[in-house]
Amino acid sequence: MIKQILGLAVLMAGGAAQLVGQTTDTQRAAAADVLKQIEALQNRLAPAKLAERLTAARNPDRDQVMARAAGIWDSGMGALSDWIGRNPEVGWKEFKAVDTLTKVLETHGFAVEKGSAGLATAFVAKWQSPAGKGLVLGVIAEYDALRDTEGAFHGDQHNAQSPIAISAAVAMQEWLRDSGTPGTIVVFGTPAEEVGPPAKKIMFDAGVFNGTDLIVRSHASTSTSRARAGFGICCLNINEVKYIFSGTPSHQLTSWYGRNALAAAVHFYSMVDGLRSSFRPEASIQGVIPEGGVAPNVVPQRAVVDYYIRYPDGVYLEHITRMVDNAAKAAALATGTELKIDRYGEFRDGITFGTLEELSFGYAQKLGAPAVEPEPQRPSGYEETGVLSRIAPGVGVSIYSSRGSYHTRGMLADTFSEVGHRAFRIAAQVMAAVMFDFTKDGAFRSAVQTEHATMKGLFDQYQDALKRAYASEIGQQ
Repeated sequence: MIKQILGLAVLMAGGAAQLVGQTTDTQRAAAADVLKQIEALQNRLAPAKLAERLTAARNPDRDQVMARAAGIWDSGMGALSDWIGRNPEVGWKEFKAVDTLTKVLETHGFAVEKGSAGLATAFVAKWQSPAGKGLVLGVIAEYDALRDTEGAFHGDQHNAQSPIAISAAVAMQEWLRDSGTPGTIVVFGTPAEEVGPPAKKIMFDAGVFNGTDLIVRSHASTSTSRARAGFGICCLNINEVKYIFSGTPSHQLTSWYGRNALAAAVHFYSMVDGLRSSFRPEASIQGVIPEGGVAPNVVPQRAVVDYYIRYPDGVYLEHITRMVDNAAKAAALATGTELKIDRYGEFRDGITFGTLEELSFGYAQKLGAPAVEPEPQRPSGYEETGVLSRIAPGVGVSIYSSRGSYHTRGMLADTFSEVGHRAFRIAAQVMAAVMFDFTKDGAFRSAVQTEHATMKGLFDQYQDALKRAYASEIGQQ
């Protein structure tokens, strides 16, 4: 998914806080008070100063962990990344990748549970220090490929995410063990990031992430950057919905005996196009008709329209979705067909934490990551499935890894090159350093936890404000 964010933000520039508005006037008005509170929180926590203190400090143990993460990448994980890249598997079918990744983790002493949350290609790998449970440090590992007309391919560099995660996790594991420090490392194998329903949400609902104190991940990027503190998600809030029309088959020479499901789907598709002018311009509604009959001489008995319905916030998104649902109902009524609405996936805003963003960005700069974006970017919620940030603070490490764009074969080519390998090595080091500082530096950990608790409350305030702001426009449907 393209890592572009539309969300709530506070821009810290030259030590002075500047409020950055939302996408729409309604959102800006609703966000005003919350933005001021985020500004005050960031001024109080001073995340950039925290990051400067930690990254500039002389710390042999931290440096050892970072060096070890790089060494693990160089000594095997880089090759594993390339192997996954050359053996792509699309979402829900990543069996070879999971089998290989879990065996690697088992050789490092992790206890592996496959099939987490009832998902065949999900897994959870845990290791606990002999000194005790301590803090629970979670690492996200993805491994699914994209697909186009030429087949499966790793055009978003998910092949590297799990080897990066293992490099960072094992480096921390070894330091916890050798230093006698309590702590638990958990590698969350999360499948099917590129297709719905969102696996992380399914795993979240099953309680897989419960009890985690910190979650870190990485992702391919066209720049080295960090996000501003606030609320957002990488690709807007999304409702994934299938509209399934069922009719009655008949020979086309006696079509009046049938009820044409494809005609219903086409009418519906056209009606959605007609609705676009009724929605705010930031709405994005994109769909396909993956099923529309099997033979030209038979009235289509079944047709499916699959839509991704997107908007910068989840409140107005629900209004859009209700109107699209009504269009589908109208198409079914007009054609005498039956309709089933399958809302199979949802992506919602997460929380971006300035403390963790500034620290990871500071380490990226310290390690010489290229293509640095000097200004903070829009909030991303650190995960495509924003709900994870409601239970634990976390960060998505963003290091320049490709000269191409997301979801392209140019990004695939760079995954095997020094451009990609260097970025992946740095990402592993940054993730390990963030986990180390969270474990060892009490003042930093306290700041992260304070930010997490406060931002969760502000998120709820923002949602309530949006509902009030939209009330006259969308009504109580």
